[in-house]
Amino acid sequence: MKDIPFIKQKNYRVFTYISRMNISILDIFFLFNIHYTNVTKEEVFVKYLFEFYKKTDYEDLIRMALASYSWSVPTVGLSRIEFEMGLHPMFTGNRNAWEHTTGVYRLDGNVVAAVWNEGNYDGDVFFLFDTRERAEDIELLEDMIKFSKTYASGLKEDKRTKTVSIFVPDWHDTLKNCVIKHGFKLGEWEDKTFILSNIKKMEVCLPEGYTIIDGKDIPDFYLSNVHRMAFSYGIKQDPNPTEHGAEAFHEVRQQKHCKDYLTLCVLDKEKRPVGMTIIWYNPAMSYCEMEPLAVVWWERRKGIATALIQEAINRVLEKYPECKGITGGDQEFYKRMGFEKRGSSMEYNWEAEVFISWEKESIEHDYEKEFILQLQQER
Repeated sequence: MKDIPFIKQKNYRVFTYISRMNISILDIFFLFNIHYTNVTKEEVFVKYLFEFYKKTDYEDLIRMALASYSWSVPTVGLSRIEFEMGLHPMFTGNRNAWEHTTGVYRLDGNVVAAVWNEGNYDGDVFFLFDTRERAEDIELLEDMIKFSKTYASGLKEDKRTKTVSIFVPDWHDTLKNCVIKHGFKLGEWEDKTFILSNIKKMEVCLPEGYTIIDGKDIPDFYLSNVHRMAFSYGIKQDPNPTEHGAEAFHEVRQQKHCKDYLTLCVLDKEKRPVGMTIIWYNPAMSYCEMEPLAVVWWERRKGIATALIQEAINRVLEKYPECKGITGGDQEFYKRMGFEKRGSSMEYNWEAEVFISWEKESIEHDYEKEFILQLQQER
């Protein structure tokens, strides 16, 4: 089969070159689940144009995340994208992970879907869409899963096992059926969202002599110091978060929805930082998101986390009285305060043993054909 040129017909775009492969054109259609009519061996059309993520696509990710609040309690919401895309390049040392492992899909020039991850090459994958209807497009889902299995996959310590975990929201039965068809198995991890609803202004109760300051008075390293002491980062175990934490939080604070007014830090009697949180909000959301909330280990059980939540709620309502809730974690502390589970995503896992090309075992494998055979068997 000779290389297929880029061409256009009607409203369809050519998806990619199909290079010389010893598989039939029908196998290609089975692999990508392309719906076709009157297609020759020289022409393969799909609706969406795929591209690797570029920094100029960032606003499109935020746009799709904000759109998802209209039909769900999203696993990947505003705070998750902005916090992690600010924090993780310096925190993990993976400066270009998103450009390498995130894919975006365009229709008529606009980004309408994305395969996104947390920027650490570990194979955890989340899907974003511009509309609920788009999320039901099986043709699109099929290729998003294909991209997840390849460029978005992680690698286990044995350096043989490729691994992917796609997080499927509780409302997305179509995606669940698709990942099962592709050989994914239900995992044990459930990514839950807890929300305290019907928030109202509260009295803030701090230990005597303790104070709360906001972003205009908080050095970056105050946030990183609290974060480091709360979640146990050490220079030998976690060199990047330890050494570059302040730089990472500086980048977090450059994000569009990270506001000084909603960046809070508790100081002890000696004016040292012992607790912190950042609140994220946009009017497209019915609730605000708290990410992260941290208290240093020696100051626990003094009401500092509770005071931060109280202060955060008061500040949000002062600026955004339409806000109806705030997110929290899946811990007893939050449940005692009245936070309730409002949404979740289940992980679906896939693994494949892939040998390096020079290993003798690799001769026995044609991975592309094995993918196709698996799909045909599932059909």
